[in-house]
Amino acid sequence: MSKRDTYTISVSRSDDWWALTVSGPGLKRAYPTQVKRLEQAEEMARDLVATMLDVDVSEIDADFDLSVADDEVATELEATLLTRLAATLVKQQAAEATQAMVTALARRGYVHRDIGYLLGMSHQAVGKLLNEAEKGTAASAGDAGTHSLEDANDRLLMTRDTEALLKSCLLNLAEGDPMHLSLNRLRALGGRLGYRNRRRLTDA
Repeated sequence: MSKRDTYTISVSRSDDWWALTVSGPGLKRAYPTQVKRLEQAEEMARDLVATMLDVDVSEIDADFDLSVADDEVATELEATLLTRLAATLVKQQAAEATQAMVTALARRGYVHRDIGYLLGMSHQAVGKLLNEAEKGTAASAGDAGTHSLEDANDRLLMTRDTEALLKSCLLNLAEGDPMHLSLNRLRALGGRLGYRNRRRLTDA
């Protein structure tokens, strides 16, 4: 395949199974199959496409977008994913802003208990954040001493990559993406933000 194709997997419950309907480039019609768990849907669909196109499954360089056939469920899923995404962004911003402010205040000579009092957190939590900040600074000694209150204020803003991801996602939703594309983009964005949160301190 010279171009990366996209296949759609429409799923619905059928007793104890998930009924799949796979459609996309090269297929003469939508083909049915089934899986026990949704996590198996893409692999099953990939095998089906390879069989229908009479090629080895390793040759299927394509994306598979999963959609829920029940429109009511799909709409509720989109709303839930958007809510979780917003919560993840707020949590990320709060963590970054708190880390930066704790570091900035400590550099100005504030003791742990006073920092904790000002930010409404325990002095133990303050100590933990400062230890994490020191580890990050040790990993990039050239940046030592560059933190300031201005840096702390800047951290209140969304990081560029996160903002770009969110804007892209919301723009696609506003342009009327099909429901399955919206759900996949939201799930993917949530996953990437989760990964960024896990790497936030180690990348400092």
